[in-house]
Amino acid sequence: MSTRVLHLYQRLRFWPAAVLCAAVAALLVLFPVLPVSAILYGSGTYGACQYGTCSISISSDSNVALNITPTASGSCTIQKDAVSVLTSNSSGYTLTLADSSTNTALLNGASSISASSGTQASPAALTVNHWGYRVDGIGGFGAGPTSAQSNISIGSTLFAGLPASNATASTIASTSSAASPAVVTNVWYGVCANTSVASGTYTSQVTYTALTN
Repeated sequence: MSTRVLHLYQRLRFWPAAVLCAAVAALLVLFPVLPVSAILYGSGTYGACQYGTCSISISSDSNVALNITPTASGSCTIQKDAVSVLTSNSSGYTLTLADSSTNTALLNGASSISASSGTQASPAALTVNHWGYRVDGIGGFGAGPTSAQSNISIGSTLFAGLPASNATASTIASTSSAASPAVVTNVWYGVCANTSVASGTYTSQVTYTALTN
């Protein structure tokens, strides 16, 4: 088994309507995406199985920053995390994800943004002041393709809330053969917020787990 913990960050700031365009353009300067610090987990050699077991490793883009400028009617941002799994196991692997906590909301002190009520089997379009994930081509998400977008109007792209840490994790990829070179799964995260939400940095952690089959 190989496990990877992802940190999600969402920043909310309020801007007067007259300077909205300039403020959005300045987001790259004011709120830069946090540096990538992906870490490989696992042990053993990648090229061979030994004593009936196979090594497996997992990495991702690390922190995902969902910078957003809320509007009265709601604004949404979508960004991805690329999760890479490497194993020499001839039967492949299974990759799952879940929230690292029993509380699946994005948290900022006493303020929060709730997880989507959708599930992987029955996802739903994001509504205002909710967040979620999607993986193109699995469950009920549809084929996509999903793309990174910032400060867009609330749309119809389907998302699901993450399972809590004490619930069954969602399977987001599975192979029946070795993943060497590594296989990448793009996990998309989206959040929508309006001006009723307190400004600040909202965070959550996601745990990816890869198991050889």
